[in-house]
Amino acid sequence: MAGTREDWFPTSVWYFQVADHERLNAELLQLIEAERRRDTRGVTDRSSVLGWHSATDLHRRPEFAAFVEVVRRHALEVAQFQRWDLGRGDLAVLDCWANVNGKYAGNAYHNHPNCFLSGAYYVQAPEGSGALVFRDPREGALLLSPPLTEYAPWTYQTVRYQPAPGRMLIFPSWLYHMVEPNLSDQERVSLSFNIVCRPRD
Repeated sequence: MAGTREDWFPTSVWYFQVADHERLNAELLQLIEAERRRDTRGVTDRSSVLGWHSATDLHRRPEFAAFVEVVRRHALEVAQFQRWDLGRGDLAVLDCWANVNGKYAGNAYHNHPNCFLSGAYYVQAPEGSGALVFRDPREGALLLSPPLTEYAPWTYQTVRYQPAPGRMLIFPSWLYHMVEPNLSDQERVSLSFNIVCRPRD
């Protein structure tokens, strides 16, 4: 190659496999089921299509404290890599909610305004329950593309992450994403969250 290539404006998606997730997921599944029994209607003005969406204050409830600590630990790794100045600001979970998607339920394309990082954690994810799909954030790049011999990170228009129990994904909150319909006969259960960095002064 005669030229020099420099890559700018990268979009990173982080994923973690949470340790001892079997025990954690068993507890979370019970908590989410109890919340769904308590609030059968849930939140109805978000991206959920045919699914159930809990209230967004789960991070403030003592029974979810262990999960919130897992979120904070992994979000801290992302923030440190991105050189957030945590001497002048505190990493905080802004909100957290549960999603239960039965057969054919999913989520329309959306992003998460007024925060820096967002994430999803899979409590129950049967095979065929729908991938999390990210769309190229460069709108102009979606208008026209040349013929390709193969796709590469510079030419993908969408990227899919299959859910798996214990997997946590963290991504920029502005990145548009959707959830494919659940085609399995078992419910897909996940927790979503948003992260901010609050100035200490």
